[in-house]
Amino acid sequence: AVSTPITSVLPNLTLNSDDRQVANSIRLVLGNVGNFFAVTFILPFANFLGGSNHQKGWSLAVGVYAIVAFVFLVIAFFDMREKNIENDKIITIKESFRAARGNWPWILIVLANLIYWTAYMTRSSTLAYYFQYNMHNENYISLFNGFSIIQVLGMASVPLFVKFLRKWGTTVFMLVLTCLGQAIMGFSGNNLTGLLIGWCIACIGSGSTCTMFFAMVGDTVDFGEWKNGIRANGFLTAIGASFCIQVGSGFGSFIPAEVLKAFGFQSGATSQSTNAMNGISFSFLWLPIIIYIFSVLLMIVYRKWEMHEPVVIADLEKRHTV
Repeated sequence: AVSTPITSVLPNLTLNSDDRQVANSIRLVLGNVGNFFAVTFILPFANFLGGSNHQKGWSLAVGVYAIVAFVFLVIAFFDMREKNIENDKIITIKESFRAARGNWPWILIVLANLIYWTAYMTRSSTLAYYFQYNMHNENYISLFNGFSIIQVLGMASVPLFVKFLRKWGTTVFMLVLTCLGQAIMGFSGNNLTGLLIGWCIACIGSGSTCTMFFAMVGDTVDFGEWKNGIRANGFLTAIGASFCIQVGSGFGSFIPAEVLKAFGFQSGATSQSTNAMNGISFSFLWLPIIIYIFSVLLMIVYRKWEMHEPVVIADLEKRHTV
Protein backbone atom coordinates (compact mmCIF):
# COMPACT_ATOMS: atom_id res chain seq x y z
CA ALA A 1 0.00 0.00 0.00
CA VAL A 2 1.16 3.55 -0.70
CA SER A 3 1.89 5.15 2.64
CA THR A 4 3.09 8.62 1.59
CA PRO A 5 0.33 11.20 2.02
CA ILE A 6 -0.55 12.80 -1.29
CA THR A 7 -3.42 15.02 -0.22
CA SER A 8 -1.29 18.16 -0.16
CA VAL A 9 0.19 17.39 -3.56
CA LEU A 10 -2.98 16.30 -5.30
CA PRO A 11 -5.85 18.58 -4.31
CA ASN A 12 -8.37 16.40 -6.15
CA LEU A 13 -7.35 13.28 -4.23
CA THR A 14 -8.94 13.62 -0.80
CA LEU A 15 -7.67 10.31 0.55
CA ASN A 16 -4.66 8.14 -0.19
CA SER A 17 -4.84 4.35 -0.24
CA ASP A 18 -4.13 3.90 3.47
CA ASP A 19 -6.69 6.55 4.38
CA ARG A 20 -9.32 4.76 2.32
CA GLN A 21 -8.69 1.51 4.19
CA VAL A 22 -9.09 3.18 7.58
CA ALA A 23 -12.14 5.23 6.54
CA ASN A 24 -13.92 2.21 5.08
CA SER A 25 -13.10 0.08 8.12
CA ILE A 26 -14.65 2.68 10.43
CA ARG A 27 -17.70 3.10 8.20
CA LEU A 28 -18.39 -0.62 7.90
CA VAL A 29 -17.75 -1.36 11.57
CA LEU A 30 -20.33 1.23 12.63
CA GLY A 31 -22.70 0.12 9.88
CA ASN A 32 -22.54 -3.45 11.08
CA VAL A 33 -23.23 -2.43 14.65
CA GLY A 34 -26.46 -0.88 13.38
CA ASN A 35 -27.17 -3.93 11.26
CA PHE A 36 -26.66 -6.14 14.31
CA PHE A 37 -29.52 -4.48 16.15
CA ALA A 38 -31.71 -4.54 13.04
CA VAL A 39 -31.41 -8.21 12.08
CA THR A 40 -31.10 -9.61 15.60
CA PHE A 41 -34.27 -8.08 17.02
CA ILE A 42 -36.51 -7.88 13.95
CA LEU A 43 -38.06 -11.34 14.46
CA PRO A 44 -38.91 -11.01 18.18
CA PHE A 45 -40.01 -7.42 17.55
CA ALA A 46 -42.37 -8.55 14.77
CA ASN A 47 -43.78 -11.29 17.00
CA PHE A 48 -44.31 -8.77 19.79
CA LEU A 49 -46.18 -6.34 17.53
CA GLY A 50 -48.23 -8.85 15.59
CA GLY A 51 -48.76 -11.69 17.99
CA SER A 52 -50.18 -14.62 16.07
CA ASN A 53 -50.67 -12.44 12.97
CA HIS A 54 -47.19 -12.72 11.41
CA GLN A 55 -48.01 -10.56 8.40
CA LYS A 56 -49.21 -7.71 10.60
CA GLY A 57 -46.19 -8.08 12.86
CA TRP A 58 -43.69 -7.91 10.01
CA SER A 59 -45.48 -4.94 8.43
CA LEU A 60 -45.47 -2.99 11.69
CA ALA A 61 -41.86 -3.90 12.52
CA VAL A 62 -40.58 -2.89 9.09
CA GLY A 63 -42.61 0.32 9.33
CA VAL A 64 -40.99 1.23 12.65
CA TYR A 65 -37.54 0.44 11.24
CA ALA A 66 -38.26 2.62 8.20
CA ILE A 67 -39.32 5.58 10.33
CA VAL A 68 -36.22 5.31 12.53
CA ALA A 69 -33.99 5.04 9.46
CA PHE A 70 -35.65 8.07 7.88
CA VAL A 71 -35.11 10.19 10.98
CA PHE A 72 -31.43 9.29 11.20
CA LEU A 73 -30.89 9.90 7.48
CA VAL A 74 -32.48 13.34 7.73
CA ILE A 75 -30.24 14.19 10.69
CA ALA A 76 -27.17 12.96 8.79
CA PHE A 77 -27.90 14.90 5.60
CA PHE A 78 -28.79 18.13 7.38
CA ASP A 79 -25.45 17.96 9.20
CA MET A 80 -23.47 17.24 6.02
CA ARG A 81 -21.22 19.92 4.53
CA GLU A 82 -19.40 19.69 1.20
CA LYS A 83 -16.04 21.41 0.98
CA ASN A 84 -14.02 22.70 -1.99
CA ILE A 85 -16.82 21.85 -4.42
CA GLU A 86 -15.97 24.99 -6.42
CA ASN A 87 -12.71 23.30 -7.44
CA ASP A 88 -14.38 20.12 -8.68
CA LYS A 89 -14.61 19.67 -12.42
CA ILE A 90 -17.96 18.48 -13.76
CA ILE A 91 -17.49 15.12 -15.49
CA THR A 92 -20.01 14.14 -18.15
CA ILE A 93 -21.33 10.60 -18.60
CA LYS A 94 -19.35 10.30 -21.84
CA GLU A 95 -16.14 11.32 -20.07
CA SER A 96 -16.92 8.91 -17.24
CA PHE A 97 -17.06 6.01 -19.66
CA ARG A 98 -13.74 7.16 -21.08
CA ALA A 99 -12.27 6.97 -17.57
CA ALA A 100 -13.28 3.30 -17.46
CA ARG A 101 -11.73 2.50 -20.84
CA GLY A 102 -8.66 0.33 -20.38
CA ASN A 103 -8.96 0.68 -16.60
CA TRP A 104 -8.21 -2.97 -15.88
CA PRO A 105 -7.86 -2.60 -12.10
CA TRP A 106 -11.38 -1.14 -12.03
CA ILE A 107 -12.76 -3.88 -14.27
CA LEU A 108 -11.22 -6.58 -12.07
CA ILE A 109 -12.52 -4.98 -8.87
CA VAL A 110 -16.02 -4.59 -10.32
CA LEU A 111 -16.16 -8.24 -11.43
CA ALA A 112 -14.65 -9.55 -8.18
CA ASN A 113 -17.01 -7.42 -6.06
CA LEU A 114 -20.02 -8.43 -8.14
CA ILE A 115 -19.14 -12.10 -7.63
CA TYR A 116 -18.55 -11.49 -3.92
CA TRP A 117 -22.03 -10.04 -3.44
CA THR A 118 -23.54 -12.87 -5.46
CA ALA A 119 -21.95 -15.41 -3.11
CA TYR A 120 -22.79 -13.37 -0.02
CA MET A 121 -26.46 -13.06 -0.94
CA THR A 122 -26.62 -16.72 -1.96
CA ARG A 123 -25.77 -17.63 1.61
CA SER A 124 -27.98 -14.95 3.14
CA SER A 125 -31.04 -15.79 1.06
CA THR A 126 -30.94 -19.48 2.03
CA LEU A 127 -30.02 -19.09 5.71
CA ALA A 128 -33.65 -19.05 6.91
CA TYR A 129 -34.53 -22.14 4.84
CA TYR A 130 -31.56 -24.05 6.22
CA PHE A 131 -32.48 -23.51 9.85
CA GLN A 132 -36.20 -23.91 9.28
CA TYR A 133 -36.13 -27.16 7.31
CA ASN A 134 -32.70 -28.75 7.83
CA MET A 135 -32.12 -27.79 11.48
CA HIS A 136 -35.83 -27.62 12.39
CA ASN A 137 -35.31 -24.58 14.61
CA GLU A 138 -36.19 -21.09 13.35
CA ASN A 139 -34.79 -19.54 16.53
CA TYR A 140 -31.31 -20.21 15.15
CA ILE A 141 -31.94 -17.57 12.47
CA SER A 142 -31.75 -14.71 14.97
CA LEU A 143 -28.93 -16.43 16.84
CA PHE A 144 -26.69 -16.69 13.79
CA ASN A 145 -27.62 -13.24 12.53
CA GLY A 146 -26.66 -11.93 15.93
CA PHE A 147 -23.28 -13.67 15.83
CA SER A 148 -22.55 -12.02 12.48
CA ILE A 149 -21.55 -8.91 14.45
CA ILE A 150 -18.21 -10.65 14.98
CA GLN A 151 -17.24 -9.59 11.46
CA VAL A 152 -16.43 -6.13 12.83
CA LEU A 153 -13.27 -7.68 14.32
CA GLY A 154 -12.04 -8.46 10.83
CA MET A 155 -13.15 -5.10 9.45
CA ALA A 156 -11.30 -3.22 12.18
CA SER A 157 -8.11 -5.24 11.61
CA VAL A 158 -8.04 -4.76 7.82
CA PRO A 159 -5.51 -1.86 7.85
CA LEU A 160 -3.11 -4.03 9.88
CA PHE A 161 -3.42 -6.98 7.49
CA VAL A 162 -2.83 -4.70 4.49
CA LYS A 163 0.53 -3.59 5.89
CA PHE A 164 1.77 -7.19 5.76
CA LEU A 165 -0.19 -8.82 2.93
CA ARG A 166 -0.90 -5.78 0.74
CA LYS A 167 -4.42 -5.24 -0.55
CA TRP A 168 -4.73 -8.08 -3.02
CA GLY A 169 -3.19 -10.54 -0.54
CA THR A 170 -5.48 -9.41 2.28
CA THR A 171 -8.52 -9.80 0.03
CA VAL A 172 -7.49 -13.29 -1.09
CA PHE A 173 -6.75 -14.29 2.50
CA MET A 174 -10.15 -13.09 3.70
CA LEU A 175 -11.97 -14.79 0.82
CA VAL A 176 -10.18 -18.06 1.61
CA LEU A 177 -11.06 -17.58 5.29
CA THR A 178 -14.70 -17.18 4.27
CA CYS A 179 -14.57 -20.40 2.28
CA LEU A 180 -12.92 -22.17 5.23
CA GLY A 181 -15.74 -21.07 7.52
CA GLN A 182 -18.32 -22.28 5.02
CA ALA A 183 -16.56 -25.65 4.76
CA ILE A 184 -16.45 -26.02 8.56
CA MET A 185 -20.21 -25.49 8.64
CA GLY A 186 -20.63 -28.01 5.86
CA PHE A 187 -18.72 -30.69 7.72
CA SER A 188 -20.37 -29.89 11.08
CA GLY A 189 -23.70 -31.43 10.15
CA ASN A 190 -26.22 -30.70 12.92
CA ASN A 191 -23.54 -29.82 15.47
CA LEU A 192 -24.53 -26.34 16.62
CA THR A 193 -21.10 -25.51 18.06
CA GLY A 194 -19.37 -26.43 14.82
CA LEU A 195 -21.88 -24.44 12.82
CA LEU A 196 -21.36 -21.36 15.00
CA ILE A 197 -17.57 -21.59 14.75
CA GLY A 198 -17.72 -21.92 10.98
CA TRP A 199 -20.27 -19.10 10.76
CA CYS A 200 -18.11 -16.73 12.79
CA ILE A 201 -15.02 -17.48 10.69
CA ALA A 202 -16.99 -16.99 7.48
CA CYS A 203 -18.44 -13.70 8.77
CA ILE A 204 -15.01 -12.34 9.70
CA GLY A 205 -13.72 -13.22 6.23
CA SER A 206 -16.69 -11.90 4.25
CA GLY A 207 -16.97 -8.69 6.26
CA SER A 208 -13.28 -7.92 5.81
CA THR A 209 -13.50 -8.66 2.08
CA CYS A 210 -16.34 -6.18 1.76
CA THR A 211 -14.15 -3.52 3.40
CA MET A 212 -11.34 -4.23 0.96
CA PHE A 213 -13.48 -3.88 -2.16
CA PHE A 214 -14.98 -0.57 -1.06
CA ALA A 215 -11.51 0.83 -0.44
CA MET A 216 -9.84 -0.55 -3.56
CA VAL A 217 -12.43 0.85 -5.95
CA GLY A 218 -11.13 4.27 -4.90
CA ASP A 219 -7.63 3.27 -5.98
CA THR A 220 -8.92 2.44 -9.44
CA VAL A 221 -10.13 6.05 -9.78
CA ASP A 222 -6.48 7.09 -9.51
CA PHE A 223 -5.59 4.64 -12.28
CA GLY A 224 -8.37 6.00 -14.50
CA GLU A 225 -7.01 9.53 -14.13
CA TRP A 226 -3.45 8.34 -14.78
CA LYS A 227 -4.36 6.41 -17.93
CA ASN A 228 -7.11 8.56 -19.46
CA GLY A 229 -6.66 11.96 -17.82
CA ILE A 230 -10.18 11.86 -16.35
CA ARG A 231 -10.96 11.56 -12.64
CA ALA A 232 -14.49 10.13 -12.62
CA ASN A 233 -14.93 9.62 -8.87
CA GLY A 234 -18.71 9.34 -8.90
CA PHE A 235 -19.17 7.03 -11.87
CA LEU A 236 -16.36 4.57 -11.14
CA THR A 237 -17.18 4.40 -7.43
CA ALA A 238 -20.92 4.00 -7.99
CA ILE A 239 -20.43 1.12 -10.43
CA GLY A 240 -17.74 -0.48 -8.29
CA ALA A 241 -19.83 -0.32 -5.13
CA SER A 242 -23.60 0.28 -5.35
CA PHE A 243 -24.03 -1.33 -8.76
CA CYS A 244 -22.21 -4.47 -7.64
CA ILE A 245 -24.30 -4.69 -4.48
CA GLN A 246 -27.60 -4.39 -6.33
CA VAL A 247 -26.78 -6.68 -9.25
CA GLY A 248 -24.93 -9.17 -7.06
CA SER A 249 -27.87 -9.28 -4.66
CA GLY A 250 -30.16 -10.03 -7.60
CA PHE A 251 -27.97 -12.85 -8.84
CA GLY A 252 -27.52 -14.07 -5.27
CA SER A 253 -31.27 -14.47 -4.91
CA PHE A 254 -31.95 -15.81 -8.40
CA ILE A 255 -29.26 -18.52 -8.55
CA PRO A 256 -30.16 -20.34 -5.29
CA ALA A 257 -33.86 -20.02 -6.15
CA GLU A 258 -33.22 -21.89 -9.40
CA VAL A 259 -31.09 -24.47 -7.60
CA LEU A 260 -33.79 -25.07 -4.99
CA LYS A 261 -36.41 -25.39 -7.71
CA ALA A 262 -34.28 -28.03 -9.43
CA PHE A 263 -34.07 -29.97 -6.15
CA GLY A 264 -37.87 -29.92 -5.73
CA PHE A 265 -38.19 -27.22 -3.06
CA GLN A 266 -41.81 -26.36 -2.25
CA SER A 267 -42.27 -22.75 -1.11
CA GLY A 268 -44.47 -22.37 1.97
CA ALA A 269 -44.48 -26.08 2.82
CA THR A 270 -44.18 -27.09 6.47
CA SER A 271 -41.60 -29.72 5.55
CA GLN A 272 -39.41 -30.54 2.57
CA SER A 273 -38.35 -33.75 0.86
CA THR A 274 -34.88 -35.16 1.46
CA ASN A 275 -33.83 -34.05 -2.01
CA ALA A 276 -35.07 -30.50 -1.35
CA MET A 277 -33.18 -30.35 1.95
CA ASN A 278 -30.03 -31.46 0.13
CA GLY A 279 -30.61 -28.56 -2.24
CA ILE A 280 -30.96 -26.16 0.68
CA SER A 281 -27.79 -27.48 2.28
CA PHE A 282 -25.85 -27.17 -0.99
CA SER A 283 -27.11 -23.64 -1.64
CA PHE A 284 -26.36 -22.41 1.89
CA LEU A 285 -23.05 -24.16 2.53
CA TRP A 286 -21.26 -25.13 -0.67
CA LEU A 287 -22.57 -22.95 -3.49
CA PRO A 288 -21.13 -19.75 -1.93
CA ILE A 289 -17.69 -21.40 -1.83
CA ILE A 290 -17.86 -22.20 -5.54
CA ILE A 291 -18.80 -18.60 -6.33
CA TYR A 292 -16.20 -17.08 -3.99
CA ILE A 293 -13.43 -19.01 -5.78
CA PHE A 294 -13.98 -16.96 -8.94
CA SER A 295 -13.49 -13.78 -6.91
CA VAL A 296 -10.24 -15.20 -5.50
CA LEU A 297 -8.91 -15.86 -9.01
CA LEU A 298 -9.70 -12.31 -10.12
CA MET A 299 -7.90 -10.84 -7.11
CA ILE A 300 -4.81 -12.90 -7.88
CA VAL A 301 -4.81 -11.30 -11.33
CA TYR A 302 -5.28 -7.88 -9.67
CA ARG A 303 -1.89 -8.29 -7.96
CA LYS A 304 -0.12 -7.09 -11.11
CA TRP A 305 -1.99 -3.80 -11.09
CA GLU A 306 -1.47 -3.18 -7.39
CA MET A 307 2.27 -3.52 -7.93
CA HIS A 308 1.92 -0.70 -10.48
CA GLU A 309 0.29 1.75 -8.04
CA PRO A 310 3.51 3.53 -6.94
CA VAL A 311 4.15 4.48 -10.58
CA VAL A 312 0.59 5.79 -10.91
CA ILE A 313 0.85 7.92 -7.76
CA ALA A 314 4.28 9.28 -8.69
CA ASP A 315 3.12 10.28 -12.18
CA LEU A 316 -0.02 11.95 -10.82
CA GLU A 317 2.09 13.91 -8.35
CA LYS A 318 4.24 15.22 -11.21
CA ARG A 319 1.19 16.20 -13.27
CA HIS A 320 -0.39 18.17 -10.45
CA THR A 321 2.81 20.01 -9.55
CA VAL A 322 3.32 21.29 -13.09
